[in-house]
Amino acid sequence: MLINLINNAVKYSPQGTIINVSATTRDGQVRVCVKDEGMAIPAKDLPHVFDRFYRVEGEHMKTTKGFGIGLYLCREIIERHGGKIGAESELGIGSTFWFEIPVTH
Repeated sequence: MLINLINNAVKYSPQGTIINVSATTRDGQVRVCVKDEGMAIPAKDLPHVFDRFYRVEGEHMKTTKGFGIGLYLCREIIERHGGKIGAESELGIGSTFWFEIPVTH
């Protein structure tokens, strides 16, 4: 799952930009974030990026391969482990994809 989020950040970001991966723990949860400086996701598309086969429309997407299944699978895996997944995005700034799962000992 983490590899999928990192691969997406690379795929949708201009060459030479920074991709930041971080993890924090709080209240029995680990939160992992992948932040990029990429093309960002329009607000109207953001609620749908974890839907099966959903792809954001745009000029960049015409030359970018994908089936729109990766984020859907990430959501399924995270939810089956008792966690949650989400994304925040701002045009001109980039996107942050995150997931939280319970820490087990």
